[in-house]
Amino acid sequence: MRPLLAVMAVAACSCGAVANGPSGSPAAVVSTPAVVSTPAALATPAPLPTSLAVMVDLFAGGGTYDIALVSADGRLVAHAGAQQRTQIPDASELPYVSTSNSRVYYLDGDSQIRWLKPDGTTGAAGTVPGGPQVHATFAVTPDDSRIAVALLDYSVNPVKLTMYVEDVGGAHHAVIYTATDKYLWPVAWHSGQIVVAYLGPGTAPFKSRMVTYTNRDLTNYPYGPGPYGGINFHVIDPVTAQRQAIISGGGASGLLTRSGTAVTQGSAVDWTGNDVFFSSNDYGSVNAVGSLSPGGRMIAACCDKLAPAGPIVIWYPGGATRVLTAIGTSGDWVGWFDDAHLITGFYQRRDGTSAVVDLSTGSVLSVTVHGIVAAMLPGGLDS
Repeated sequence: MRPLLAVMAVAACSCGAVANGPSGSPAAVVSTPAVVSTPAALATPAPLPTSLAVMVDLFAGGGTYDIALVSADGRLVAHAGAQQRTQIPDASELPYVSTSNSRVYYLDGDSQIRWLKPDGTTGAAGTVPGGPQVHATFAVTPDDSRIAVALLDYSVNPVKLTMYVEDVGGAHHAVIYTATDKYLWPVAWHSGQIVVAYLGPGTAPFKSRMVTYTNRDLTNYPYGPGPYGGINFHVIDPVTAQRQAIISGGGASGLLTRSGTAVTQGSAVDWTGNDVFFSSNDYGSVNAVGSLSPGGRMIAACCDKLAPAGPIVIWYPGGATRVLTAIGTSGDWVGWFDDAHLITGFYQRRDGTSAVVDLSTGSVLSVTVHGIVAAMLPGGLDS
């Protein structure tokens, strides 16, 4: 019987006239010209940031999408492009990326999984059995060792879900769940368990039947109030698929963090499934999208009053607020680099320009990269 499921040194050569000792004073004279300019290509590269936002632009055009890694100082650190899945009419959109603690994995076409590191290198991670009638999505463990995969087969009616777990590379393959009436897919790992997004009871994986807690259409805003789809998250055993916890009864929003997830009606839920109430006024907008900070003591959400767009507001326990100068919409979420820096994101370019906000200074830095904040890197969700 299947389990019941209610339902991420200078690089140039020493071309100068002197070599410096530890104190910075000349240590030895060398027989080269007194002044030699260092080629820009050999200049010391900027150190790689410790935290990055993974921006995904699903509207790059031509059946492609873009992945970009952005730092807390607004720099584009690395980027890649990939093919979108084969489109199936009315099919729910599934996530394209998953982050480990070292890289972002992304789906290229229907079946190829590739990775991108912060240093710009890319490579192949393997394949999944997706195809023109089968949509696939996945989540990789923080240590890059295991992968959970969901397949939605639209060639049959009702749509068939198959979920399996295996080593990255294909070994130790095990199907852990199948269904034709409860639809979910892996989006992350937490404490060795799989975190799945769940569509909700009696809901099939079609845009026309999804509940998203926003008024936007699912063609132009495919995921609803977060980059995962579904209305909440369940934590399941990676061997038996038995549910361990329900994370939000409904309306989960923003990115998952090590503290849990925000909820669209002014609160947050931790990893035990317990509510953490921040406010009772819906972030200023009915069912607005909120994002819980990594430390779990702040939620960023638009807007400062009932409106579809406006300033991002930081909400604190008890209802205290801080209005920022960065602009967002009530249907988009931010990503948190840490408890002092966040980045805004928009589904479409016409909705706004992404920006990094430094909460310690209040400064706002525009970012040239477009798209939603699909994940953060490193991707581990454990405290």
